[in-house]
Amino acid sequence: MTSTTSSTSETIAGPTRFMIGLAGMLVNDIDEAKFADRLGTSINHPAFVLGHCAYYAGMCMQMLGGEIELSEDEEKLYEMGVECSDDASLYPPKADAITAFNERINTVADFIESCDESVMARSSEGKWFAEHFSTMGGGAAFMLVGHIPFHLGQISSWRRVAGMGQAT
Repeated sequence: MTSTTSSTSETIAGPTRFMIGLAGMLVNDIDEAKFADRLGTSINHPAFVLGHCAYYAGMCMQMLGGEIELSEDEEKLYEMGVECSDDASLYPPKADAITAFNERINTVADFIESCDESVMARSSEGKWFAEHFSTMGGGAAFMLVGHIPFHLGQISSWRRVAGMGQAT
């Protein structure tokens, strides 16, 4: 990494940080007692969504060569293919989940900003997304600017199931 931020890094870091405000709009008014409740459906609850997105933001940082600690507990709860659980005791309380999401997203955005263009231009050969994105920057853009809002949309749907109005 160098101190020269690349245009790709700037293009990814800003929208990544924007996710903090978007997530906040979606979750701040949710009752703590419902935060890890699937409401009798199979929809992902907000506690799962925030944890999953934060986990994969950290995975993105690792994939680009950054050092970040991802716990085994995160992997067990949030890895792709793991089903959102109805057991609320498995997930952190609402305030902790929001804080962890915000901190992880900021850490990853800071790291992305520190990446020079050579990091973003590296080939994605051998990565799961190589057939869709030829560079690591393309994969990072998807993971941070495509993947996170996709899941935040699940919270928007969850809000409707919960009888809540649109986020403001």
